[in-house]
Formats: sequence, C-alpha cells, structure tokens
Amino acid sequence: IFVLNFGNRLCYETTEITMSVEPNFDQDMADEQSTISESANTVYYGTSLADIPNLIRTPPILSDMQDIHDPGHAFLIKPFKYDPSNPDREPEPIHGMEKYMDAWDDDHVRLPCSLGNVTRDGRHIWPIIQKALAQLKQKCDEKTVTVHDIKTTIEESNGMNFEIDCLKQLINKVFSAEERAIFLYTILSKMISLALNVGTICGQPPPLLRKESNRSVTMSQRQASSLLACGFFCLFPESHSRHPTYQSLNFTHLLKRGAPWKIEKLKCILHYFRRISENMPKGVLTFRRFGFLKNSDPKWIESQVPLSNIHMIENTTIEDQHGFLQVDFANEYIGGGVMNEGIVQEEIRFTICTEMLVSVLFCEVMLPNECIYLIGCEQFVAYSGYADTFKAKASFIDKTPKDSWGRKLSQVVAMDAIYFQNPIDQYTISCMNRELFKAYVSFHLPKSMNNFAFGIATGNWGCGAFNGDRHLKGMNYE
Repeated sequence: IFVLNFGNRLCYETTEITMSVEPNFDQDMADEQSTISESANTVYYGTSLADIPNLIRTPPILSDMQDIHDPGHAFLIKPFKYDPSNPDREPEPIHGMEKYMDAWDDDHVRLPCSLGNVTRDGRHIWPIIQKALAQLKQKCDEKTVTVHDIKTTIEESNGMNFEIDCLKQLINKVFSAEERAIFLYTILSKMISLALNVGTICGQPPPLLRKESNRSVTMSQRQASSLLACGFFCLFPESHSRHPTYQSLNFTHLLKRGAPWKIEKLKCILHYFRRISENMPKGVLTFRRFGFLKNSDPKWIESQVPLSNIHMIENTTIEDQHGFLQVDFANEYIGGGVMNEGIVQEEIRFTICTEMLVSVLFCEVMLPNECIYLIGCEQFVAYSGYADTFKAKASFIDKTPKDSWGRKLSQVVAMDAIYFQNPIDQYTISCMNRELFKAYVSFHLPKSMNNFAFGIATGNWGCGAFNGDRHLKGMNYE
C-alpha cells in the first residue's frame, strides 16, 4: 500500500460553515490510523503516516444541500443535514413519501415501475412484476417459500427462463437451516418490499452519468437498497442494445452456476440485505463523474512542484486506510466483473461495500480523461483472501464518521489503467502520458481548494492482470 501526501478533488462544495461529525469516532479513528503502521511489529518506509493529511482529522467544509445550484448534480432526496444528536433521522425522497415522477428517456435509468416499460405487444410490465413479487412475498410470510419460487418469480417478471444454480447452492447447501430460514422467511420478504416500492422510495429515476459530462447523483442508503433489490430480481429493462456502453445491475449472471467464489460474493451481498433488513441505514451516498477536456493535459516538463511524500507498508489493504482518498483499481466499465465471476481488487471492494454496485446502473464506460467518485459507501462484510481464495468472513461494523450531508467520510475514486497485452508498450510516451493524465484527473485539487489536501491510499494500480510495471506506476503517483 502507498499513502501519498497529495491534494485531491473531494467532490465537495466549500462555504463558511462548520463540519458535523459523529462524536468520539473521528479522533479515535484518526489516532488509530496514524499509529496502525508504526507499531513495533510493522515495518514501513518513507514518511510517517501521522504526517500525511487525513480526511477524518481535518474534514472539509460543506455547503448545505439547499445551497447547491449545480444543474449537473441531481438529488433524489430533499435537502438534508445530518445531526449527530439525532442519527435515526432519515432523508426523504425528493418528491415526498408517496409520489413518483416518471421519466423514460435516454438521460435516466429506466426503472421497472415506469409506464414506458412495456412488452413488444404494448402490455405494461410492472403489473406483471407486482403480481409475481406479491405472490412470492405471500409465500415468504406463510413460510412455504423455496428457492424454486424465487426462480419462478424472476422468470415470470422477465418472460424468459432463468438459471439460478449459484443462489440455489448457497441457500440449500451452504447456509445452515437457521440461515436458510432467516433468508427465505424474513430477508427475502423485505427485499421484495424494497423492489415493489422502488418508485415511491426513489421518487424519480436516477440520471445517467454519461461520458464527457461532469455529473453527480446523491441518494439515500434506502434508495440504493431499493435499486439493489430490483437488481437481485433482475427487474431492470435490459438496455445493452440501447446503451452498450453501460453494464447491467441485474443479477442474471451472478445467480448462475460458476466458479466457487461466486458463492462467496453472493454471501456478502445477501449479508448486506440481512443487515439493512434488520436496521436500515439512514445515511447518504454521492456518485460523481468527473473529467477534464482532452486538450487540458498539464505541461509536465514545466512543472516545479516537488514530488509527494510517500508512506509504504505491506500486508494491509486500501480500505483499511481510513481518512484518505482510496483508489479503486477500476475497469473502464465501473465494477469490472463484479456482476459475474470477477473477484480481484475492484470486485472485492464492490462486494463488501455493496452500495457501490449501484454505480453500475448509471455510470457509462470511462474515457481516458475521466474518473468516478463513490462517496459515503458503507462496508458491511469482512473478508479474507484474494481472487480464487476470496472468502466472506463476518459482519463488519463500519464506524467511519459522517459529514454534514450524512455521508460516511469514505472517498473512493475509480480510475482505470491500460491493459497491456504486450507489457513493453507501457514504456512508450503516449502510454505513460495516458496513465499520468488519468492519475492527474483522479487526484486533482480545484483552485477553490488550494489550501486543502489529504492523503491518497493506493497500491500496484494496473500491475496485476493488466501487466503494468509497479515501479513505473509508482513514478506516475509521484
């Protein structure tokens, strides 16, 4: 892991107000972070971690939501300000609790409840989905539901055959009898309710965060859970013919038989649904797409800026570096193979921080001059291993404090490296410039925040399956 002393675009707007954070957690976490890699049993190289600016120790100042007038920032919630003395207060949907404003166009996610969601012969699909889900929920409540009933519901909702053998194996063979009963009779019922109420929970469809546009969407954790529940039941109209540059949030491939680690991924995701069914989190999330114009490359040869300080440590993970901008070694299609068999750095992060999966729904493929920020996403699961040794371990209680918008002080930037089929290509000027510019975009600090900086937690970006040279990438970070 590298932790760099670097300025960064935080996706925050500045103003003269005081930052709100949860009491006790902020300084405790900062103190723990500053000593974690400097204990007697740990060797590190470079700058002391305590000397690198930390987001939790020195949180940024935020404008109130109602003062944000950026047409590129869509809010699915009413203006909300987090009050640490009332942590159970929950954001409301933008149009109120029972109102849904539909949109069925090329600028928004096409929700399954939309009137525009019709069959080829013009029949509305949502009533079909409602009937199938209601019947499944009744079986949950009667404690007669089986995995086959889930399969039937997905098939009736989509009008086609589905294979869900991975889910079947997890529930019928891996889960204990108690775990199986809790999922089928309690958790599944609440997932159905989240999917059935997606319209009133979200209030309106999220916007698509298209390439070559600096756009953001802010939503509640409940709204994210509703969208994820729709994905589990594969309810989103397939749009690859319409938008081939987006991935699908439908669990179509994740539920199918496949590699053993798919079961471990599903364990994590179903644990997320268990956690939110027991206690729905009341926080806020922001997803932001940011990019520079293609002709705005910095003049590296003229730069007089000194190299950054670096703290290097082994045997830890990026997500353990609290209070720093954390790098997601992203695929150009955000999430990479998370909705299928992929299970390396990006897919693991999206699996244990399950709300990150929502970005798959509305983030278009990234261009070389773009990155995507995932702000406030909570971690729900602890894990061990990597790739084919990945294992879901236990529930994770994320104590990261919140900002005044109600978002966890967790900043992740998705930045995609080049895949070098021939590794020698990475030493060309064009490839080095591309990787430098991607890092420049991802770590950029706007002029309005020149006096603010914090560390960046990263590692061997693009140096695994993408065949990058970690020494060369290290110079990119510098």
